[in-house]
Amino acid sequence: MFKKLVFGIIGIFIAIWAFLLLTFRPTPGYLRNTEADGVKIEAKISDDDRTPIIRTYTKEEFDKFDQSKIDNIEDDVDGRVEGDIPCIDLLKDNKIYISFYKDGKKIEPEKTHIEITAHASDYKDPTKTRHIEGELTNDGENTYSYTTKRYGVQFEKYFMEYLQFEVTYTIDGKDYISILGAFQSNVPDGTDFFKNEDLKEPLDPEE
Repeated sequence: MFKKLVFGIIGIFIAIWAFLLLTFRPTPGYLRNTEADGVKIEAKISDDDRTPIIRTYTKEEFDKFDQSKIDNIEDDVDGRVEGDIPCIDLLKDNKIYISFYKDGKKIEPEKTHIEITAHASDYKDPTKTRHIEGELTNDGENTYSYTTKRYGVQFEKYFMEYLQFEVTYTIDGKDYISILGAFQSNVPDGTDFFKNEDLKEPLDPEE
């Protein structure tokens, strides 16, 4: 009886330790990119070496998810800890680059579309989220890109805003959706973001 109690306590501590380890560490590589039917995308965010967290589903499957499931997906792609996802450097390279794969082979999809949910960078922005739709640019060699810009009202010299991307595309006549997240900012290298300053007049979102 005593041994069972000891083993039970040890098991509880191991479970707690494993939970904390998974919760407060960056998302491991093997969990960062999922696929459906052997289909996935790979994304390069600006000049950032970090890989985004991507969740891919058939469009038919995704459309059946309830809001709770969608919320969990959105929580996944925005990372577990600070620094878990890449950031678009608006001063150097304000693009994301996307490639499409089927069974490990880089391919050209039949059609593509991108939607962005941009979250306000400042609490004073009256519009908390903005929705943007666009088309990917074919850069050749089965690589596509999309150019971003500042979507929210800018109140300070430096800003950082969170973007969630939904890429929809068709491969072999079947529709898919891939979801990923990234930050974007105008902070130069070596700048202390916390030594920020208010602008004399807020800047409207870029057109």
